[in-house]
Amino acid sequence: MTPATPIATFRDPAGSLCLEGDFAIRTIHPHSRDEVLDFLASPLCARLQSSGDMVATTIDDTPAGLTLLHPRIQIPTYPWEWTPSQWLAAADLTLTLCEQALAEGWVLKDATPLNILFVGPRPILVDVLSFERWNPAPSTYASHIWLAYAQYIRTFLLPLLMNRMLSWPLELSLFKRDGYEPSELYKALSISQRLSPAAFWPVTLPAKLDKAGSGPPRPPMHKSPDLALHLLKRTLSGLRKRTHRAMPQHVGSEWNDYTSTLHHYTEQESAQKLAWVRQILTDLTPSRVLDIGANTGVFSALAASTGATVIALERDPSAAESLFRMSRKSSLPIQTIHADLARPTPSVGWNNRETSTLLHRLQGHADLILMLAVIHHLILMEQIPLPAIIDLVHSLTSRHLVLEWVPVTDPMFQSLMRGRDSLYGALTESDLLAACHGRFRTLQRQPLDNGRVLFLFSKEN
Repeated sequence: MTPATPIATFRDPAGSLCLEGDFAIRTIHPHSRDEVLDFLASPLCARLQSSGDMVATTIDDTPAGLTLLHPRIQIPTYPWEWTPSQWLAAADLTLTLCEQALAEGWVLKDATPLNILFVGPRPILVDVLSFERWNPAPSTYASHIWLAYAQYIRTFLLPLLMNRMLSWPLELSLFKRDGYEPSELYKALSISQRLSPAAFWPVTLPAKLDKAGSGPPRPPMHKSPDLALHLLKRTLSGLRKRTHRAMPQHVGSEWNDYTSTLHHYTEQESAQKLAWVRQILTDLTPSRVLDIGANTGVFSALAASTGATVIALERDPSAAESLFRMSRKSSLPIQTIHADLARPTPSVGWNNRETSTLLHRLQGHADLILMLAVIHHLILMEQIPLPAIIDLVHSLTSRHLVLEWVPVTDPMFQSLMRGRDSLYGALTESDLLAACHGRFRTLQRQPLDNGRVLFLFSKEN
């Protein structure tokens, strides 16, 4: 797996960013040098970096030019890999930063989820070029209008609203760099939806005005600086309320209550499995754990409680949502990624190199991988051969693999096999060990009373 190196960013007129080693290196264009240094020297910047709401910055100012060094976020995720509550957390941070900036004479000029990354369950702004001086003078523009207002609507509010009203997946943001246009959403809504309080203001009204034409430009609205500031704050407060109301209702799924409805696990067997995994984590003390098929995060939380930082990968949207809410409420170092290992997020953007693939971001990061009650899903639901699964996991872990083997006789295996006995009915534990040969060495084998087997493997080669 050797994907092309992501290209340096090129869309920001103030600078470009590239990744090298442990740093994100930002080159500032000469015409933006003074404004950038002005912000970096401000008390606002120092406070945001100290609180962890904005990425730390080291300034390298030489005759050759201005360069900023940021510590690299180890596993960056993109909005199309977020749950609704992650979107809301990123939106709340964006509005809060703008409110704090206004109080000190600054303002956010950009408002897109692409400027936010997650460290565990916490969002962090990584674009330090998003701030500019706020000028309340009314001579050139209506100073009470937030310049990033329309961008926030398109990229934050409307995706959440359409997820709630039309069940459009948030993953569609993969194809919508600048968000949704109200006119395209208007066509997709029913008449009653168009007239609903939730959609009328951000969708129907703009769509109608756009169709009618904006008309001649209006002269600047002359307002005092205090009044302009007051109106701007009211705008941000209103956006926050609308964004919270746009959150989809929490819905159930096939898997989000999986751990509480395990018919093939007795209470004793569940406790035995939990105790064994806890002991492995305690003995090995991994610093970075990748939990594949994390469900609602029981074992992710267990790994975090032993001192590990955890990447929790879950394909089911409701389970991933529950996982993120749990980690955020408990302040656990668990980063939720809503994605499917069998269909991992591809690289996208110009020349397919503006973002990197999920597998490339995960490769070699974890020193222990958890694959509990997941491998039979990959075999039976995705029809992935055992050797291919082991090869992939081998590339992702740097040291260990904890895997749960589900035998053919297991009720869940039988349910997922769907009568394809000729293809999968003869699959045995020996086939697993054969696939691991030369890739992993067995360190521990723990059978459970229900016939399932827990393995601890050590990576070879």
